[in-house]
Order: sequence, then C-alpha cells, then structure tokens
Amino acid sequence: MRALVSGCNGFIGSHLVEALKKRGCSVTCLIRKTSNLKWLEGLDVKFVYGDCTEKESLYKAVEGVDYVYHLAGVVRAVDRETYYRVNFLGTRNLLEVCNKINRNIKKFVYLSSQAAVGPINPKGEWDCRPITDYGKSKLKGEIVVHSYRDRLPVLIIRAPAIYGPRDKDIYTYFKFLKKGLKPVPGNGEGHINLFYVGDLIEGMILAAESESSSGETYFFADERSYSWKEAADKAAQALGVKAIEINIPGWLILTFAFLSEFSSGITNRPALIDRQKAKEILHEGWFYDMSKATERLGFKPRFSLEEGLKITAGWYKDNGWL
Repeated sequence: MRALVSGCNGFIGSHLVEALKKRGCSVTCLIRKTSNLKWLEGLDVKFVYGDCTEKESLYKAVEGVDYVYHLAGVVRAVDRETYYRVNFLGTRNLLEVCNKINRNIKKFVYLSSQAAVGPINPKGEWDCRPITDYGKSKLKGEIVVHSYRDRLPVLIIRAPAIYGPRDKDIYTYFKFLKKGLKPVPGNGEGHINLFYVGDLIEGMILAAESESSSGETYFFADERSYSWKEAADKAAQALGVKAIEINIPGWLILTFAFLSEFSSGITNRPALIDRQKAKEILHEGWFYDMSKATERLGFKPRFSLEEGLKITAGWYKDNGWL
C-alpha cells in the first residue's frame, strides 16, 4: 500500500505518517523547501517537494500512490485570502492532478474541521454555518472534494479540536496550569469537543480503507462534549497541579484578540487568537454527532479525555516542554 500525505510534518500529519508506517505502508511525504521535518526524523519515508497552491509541483507526488491523505492547510493566517488560497484552491489543485494522472487511487481523504459546519444553532440543527474565514474556507474545500465524487473515490473527515503529543495549542494552556492559573472563558459553561490525536488517526485510516466510504462525510469526535470548566479541571488533574480558576470575561477575550490582530499586522505573523477565533471560543455550543461513524464503520474512541490529557501532559514533561 502506497500513501501520499500532505501536511505530513505537522502535528496531526506526523502522527498519521507514523501510524501508516507501522502498518507497513510505503509513505510519500509532500513537503515544501522550508518545511520543518523534526517530527519525521528517522522514518523511512520518501520526500517529494511540492506546494498545493502550485499545481505543477504536485504531479510527481501523486504518481503511483493508492491513498491520498490531504491534511495540508492553514489554521491561522494574517489575511482571509490565505485561508482560501491554501484550504480551498490547494485542495482543488490536488484533486485536479489526481483526476488527471492517477484516477486509480483507492481513496482521496480530505481532513476538514468542525469549523466548516459551525457551532450548533439554537434549534439543534446540523446545517453548515461556519462563523470564521477558516471555517468557510474548509467548507469550500469540502464542496470541491464532494464535486469529484463521481470521478474519484473521495472521503471527507470532520474533526473537532485535536490535542495530543506535539500539539502547541493545548501546550499553551498547560503552561498556564503549570504557573498555577486555570483560565476559563466566560462562566465556563460553553461546550467544546476535544479529541485525542491517536483516535483521529485510527478513525481516518479505518474510514479510508472502508470500501463503502467513498463519497461520504464522517464526523470523528469524543463520545461527549465538555464544558470549558470541566475540560480545564481535567487538564489540571492530568498535569497533577492545583490551579486557581480565573474566569475571563468575553470583552477581555475580544480586546486581547483585537490587540493580537494589531500586532499581527505589524509583525506579519498570524495572531494566536484573533477576533474570529475569539468568536469561536465564546460560542456556547460546539457539539458533535459521530453516530454515523459508529454505525457504519464500527468506530469507537479508545482514549477518554482523562487518558488522552494524561498522555499529552506526560509527553510535554518527558520532552522538556514543561
């Protein structure tokens, strides 16, 4: 089995490459000249230089592979055009190249996001209403993937907030906990879904290798959502610290996001939290329904939030991050 992985050097991508190698898969990694390959060191993989935003650079990477796992994308950007150029146009380019020179692929897997759907609306309906440019760009990526369903065996995976070893986002939160502080947005009652990276990878591979998954869209997530307060408490327990809970009012989060955007405009580096990200954080309901994956694929997460956070905290400690 031969697989191409874009976004292979990132947090999720590097875990996917490791998992594929353990299954005896031959892996081609699509990388840019500037890619940091730290997490791929020592792995027996083939590197091909290319960029999803430059279609002509993709032909060599796609040749002869059985599976394409398209994870490359941007989560933060200094301008909205970057989201669409990478997450939408980059996806379209890769699909066009696959359709042109390798229509025999067994599956084209597109890793999307819960942001493409948006938070649940007050009526509890699951229509797609993304509230950020990132979410809108991922939805456009989904739409172009779905448009190829009669030409290629495509598959869309929607994931919530992913955490685990190597993740830098939850690491930032662990640093606060290490200092004895436990910040919680608003009153802590807003709900989110956190999903361990190992479970996501297992679900992606399971879905990719399923003969009945072509043309489908699957949600992969924990079996339940958590309030911000509950998730914060579990993170503190995983790290083995006692921390003072600090409720951060919405206006302060929005103010910090505004200042971060202002700084981003000066440094030309993406803000850690911009006003759109703040809008996601402050929304009360990020729920998930993964019953389709359970019923059709037999998928069930192996790690509880407590177990996943404990593994993650241990990795941070063992690798000198904390």
